Amino acid sequence: MKLKLKYMLMFLSLSPLALLTIIRNFSFIPVRELEESQNFCLEFLRLNTVLIIVLAVCGLWIIAALISCLYFYVFKWIDFKQGYELSAYEEKEDASLNFFMTMIIPILIDDVGSIQGALTFFIIVIMMCCLLSKTHLYYANPVLEILGYRLYEVQLKDNTKLGDKKYWAVVRGRISRGNGTVKYKMIDETVLYMEEMKRKDASK
Repeated sequence: MKLKLKYMLMFLSLSPLALLTIIRNFSFIPVRELEESQNFCLEFLRLNTVLIIVLAVCGLWIIAALISCLYFYVFKWIDFKQGYELSAYEEKEDASLNFFMTMIIPILIDDVGSIQGALTFFIIVIMMCCLLSKTHLYYANPVLEILGYRLYEVQLKDNTKLGDKKYWAVVRGRISRGNGTVKYKMIDETVLYMEEMKRKDASK
């Protein structure tokens, strides 16, 4: 489940690229003249085959991102480890912005309707997916940031399982000053999903 969630969050983190690619390239070559033996639809498909394929892939990508959001929503409701305190935490306010500016904007391509442009686009996306799978950059997720999640670097107090290592934590909202206890779930080896516990939860 953790591995599946990691790859789903990867899809989600790059989904703005799919949306912006559709918006930026939604311009089809019109059918200007038809001979008697030609069919309008077939001629339109012939002129725009590559662009239609790329936009269809981007559309499926966005659907996969929506499914990832739903999966993440279900994931965060079950099987928490709870009742732990933080010994240190720091919000990484610019992580999502840096991800967007360095991983999304620079690789927007104008000519995905050409074979060369489409190949370049797919090669770049494959390379980025490989990069994200080998690192933990997917946690700096601009979509989660828009949905109200924040990224923190945290260290848990008196946790025998996690020790005193520092972890990345995706947190709904902000961790308040003088916080009490938290509950968390592992997304992968160094990334947690975390919530502050309300006083009723903490007293259980």
